[in-house]
Amino acid sequence: MFTILLVSVTLLPKKQTGAIGLMTQQKTFIAGTKITLDFKVNSSNRPKLFLIHSLGKTLLDGTVKNDKLTFTLPENYAKKSGRIDWFLVVNGENKLQGNFQILPNNDTKTGIENYLGPPSTLVGDGHFVMYVTIPTDDFDNPKPENTPVIFKTQFLNAITAQTVKTKDLIAWKIVNAPTKSGIVLLSAQCNATITKEFDAVIFPGIATNFIISFTRNHQFADGNQITTLKTAVIKDKFGNVVSDGTMVSFVIFTTNNMVLKSFGTTIDGVATAQILHPDHQDVYTAKAYVAGIAESNSIVINYKPINPKIEFEFSKDNRTIIVGPLRSFMNQLVPDGIKVTLKVYHHNQLVANLQEDSVKGNAVFTISSEYYKEKKYSFEISTLGSIQKIEEKNYDSN
Repeated sequence: MFTILLVSVTLLPKKQTGAIGLMTQQKTFIAGTKITLDFKVNSSNRPKLFLIHSLGKTLLDGTVKNDKLTFTLPENYAKKSGRIDWFLVVNGENKLQGNFQILPNNDTKTGIENYLGPPSTLVGDGHFVMYVTIPTDDFDNPKPENTPVIFKTQFLNAITAQTVKTKDLIAWKIVNAPTKSGIVLLSAQCNATITKEFDAVIFPGIATNFIISFTRNHQFADGNQITTLKTAVIKDKFGNVVSDGTMVSFVIFTTNNMVLKSFGTTIDGVATAQILHPDHQDVYTAKAYVAGIAESNSIVINYKPINPKIEFEFSKDNRTIIVGPLRSFMNQLVPDGIKVTLKVYHHNQLVANLQEDSVKGNAVFTISSEYYKEKKYSFEISTLGSIQKIEEKNYDSN
């Protein structure tokens, strides 16, 4: 007798593994073109693509067709050159990762960003300006390394051209300052694009020592006329006329070592200043300075005395003294404003030193009884280098 054992076996379907693979093998793309990444998928889950770009980070949804998952970069991402890192994410888990490069689009119009600095400098002595350019494509992406840029410069009668290749995104040119002042013109060209004209102003250098002179209408110490001090053309060490507005200080020493100062600024390299004639005989020694930089020779200016005859008269009560008419070197009346000094003495002791300005050749002094109460006073009048002493006047009846 045989026993038959029947066994029932149930076959289960094989579990799907959801294999994912990158189909796009291209590692570089051109800016401004459509950029897509294709993946082979076999999964019920829909992966997302996480991007890290110079513009920021973003998460993309793709489209699936026939087990092919396609991601398309946003237009603003696709226009900017640089490296993009991508991560394929399923349910928060990173399944695949990679990167690719977006290159500048050389088929678009070239743009040039350019800078000049400093915009001005001094002549020679290692001074320079730097002209920097950044050639770009139409999407403002810097051109690739070693892109040629033609720099042109013009100064006086010379025009030069030099080709420089970009490095670290830029191309630049050092323009050494010439030894002549003026304006250097600069421009650049990349492909068919030409920049506008830039101006680099080359200023004269600092002043060197110089010569001064003086002019005047006459040499008399009349306290009225003007002596004009003037520099020769002030230049730098390369022979350039110094910049307009350079300050020049004129320092004058009198015979009594009093210090007078006058100032002028240069126009076409020449500075002038004026000083008033003294009202007495004197010798002025003048020298000029560009502060801390340059100095002039010393010149001596002699002023002859007028020594006019001093006429005067007293009022009936001796309380008013009229000095004048005062006459100058041609016997003409002295100008208004000439200083006249009256010293008042009592028993040879100075009690007052009065001063008035001439008007129509005369100066008037008042000896007020309110302040001058003594019975006798003597006087001394001085003006334009002349001195006149007056004997005691009696005031006891006033």
